[in-house]
Formats: sequence, structure tokens, C-alpha cells
Amino acid sequence: MATTARLVGARARASFDVICAGEPIWKTLTLRGERLAPCEPSAPLLEVARALARNELRVGLATVFDDDRFGRALLDEMAAMGMDVDGVTLALPASDLVVVDATGGQLGVVSDRDTARDFEVPAGWSSRVLLLSGLSPVTSKAAALCKAARRARREGTVVVLDVTGSLRQWAGADPRILSMVVREADVVRCSLLDLAVLGTDAASVRRAMRRGATLALSEGAVDEGGQRTAALCAELARPRR
Repeated sequence: MATTARLVGARARASFDVICAGEPIWKTLTLRGERLAPCEPSAPLLEVARALARNELRVGLATVFDDDRFGRALLDEMAAMGMDVDGVTLALPASDLVVVDATGGQLGVVSDRDTARDFEVPAGWSSRVLLLSGLSPVTSKAAALCKAARRARREGTVVVLDVTGSLRQWAGADPRILSMVVREADVVRCSLLDLAVLGTDAASVRRAMRRGATLALSEGAVDEGGQRTAALCAELARPRR
């Protein structure tokens, strides 16, 4: 099992407008050590975090990057935008090649089933909004999302679930595992295409949601640039009178 290295410098307490947490589902075609296209590595989790940071919201990032030149450069970029990256873990690379499917989701050719790569939100972090992104049919990864959501809701944080996933990961997988994450969210944001990728539909998602939770459903394409999700999180993060 690969070991992980927690970045040093975590503070006792840190408060944010939005914590962006989960697994990056890459939209770039990347050969390890040499990025082929495009110039800016793109994943829904990072797109939303960038959009929020550009709008001067306080953002904490909790995810896992590969401990290589690509991952460290990405970490430096996020930090340079003003995000707190103390929640980022650097892990030994789990695959040598990233393949992009038709929907923009990524899959490592080399399996990472024996690699511990689950994210964790630092214990001292709090926020008005917790954004969870990067759904996986792997039970441990879904459990990590649920753990973060439950803790956040106990602290009065609004939990937003961005329903994104890789077609290659979810092909043939049981979509019912999605329900365990959906029922922990206060707001579920998705498009019809997102649901199709995960092998489910809006009616199934609504049935899995908690009473009083909100489904933000768009009929168009996926959320390019994370703008819709970022706008939703920014609105929820505004102080209430």
C-alpha cells in the first residue's frame, strides 16, 4: 500500500467561506511527467475552487494530488491563488497514464485499488459551505465523502454535493452506492448528463435525498468551468441576516 505525506503547516483553527473537498476527476489527457493538453489541468473540484478564489472568497482545499512534478506544480498554483492548501495530501502516484473518456472523466490505466488515497478535511477547519465533488463507486471513497458531510452538518455547515464522476469508473457499477452520499447533502447540484454518466436519474436522486434538501438540476451540458456550482456556493456562503 502506498504511503501518503500530509503537508506540514496545518493550523489549529481555520475558517473559510467554502471548503472544496473530494477527488479531482481530471478532464486533461496527461502522460505522467508531461502534460499533453490542455495547458491548465482541469477537474470539476478545482474549477469550482478557482472560480471561488477569483471572486475573493476564502477557500480551503482538501484533496489528494500525486507526489510528482505535476501534483506539486498544481499545489503551488492553488496556493498562489490564495487558497489554503493545508488540506491537500501528496500521495505516491497510483498510475502512469490518464485516459480521458467522452464525458471528460479520467481513469488510471494502472489500478489504484491497493493505494490509500482518500481525502480528509483537517479537524480544525470550519466553513459556511462544504462542497463535495468527485464521486466514485469505491465504497471507501464514498465513505470519506459521507464522513466529511456528517461532520460539517453537525457544525451547521451547508453541504453541497456536486454530482460528477467518470463514465469509465461508473460503467457497470451499482449506482445505488451514490445514495449513501446523496442523503448526506443539503444541496445536490447536477445536470442530466452527470446523472446519465453515473447510471441514474433525477427521480432516483430525489428519492435518496433527505427531507428538506434541494436538488439543483440543469438540463443542459455539464458545468463548464464550474461557474454554476461556484455561483451556488458563493450565494450560500453569504452571511445571513
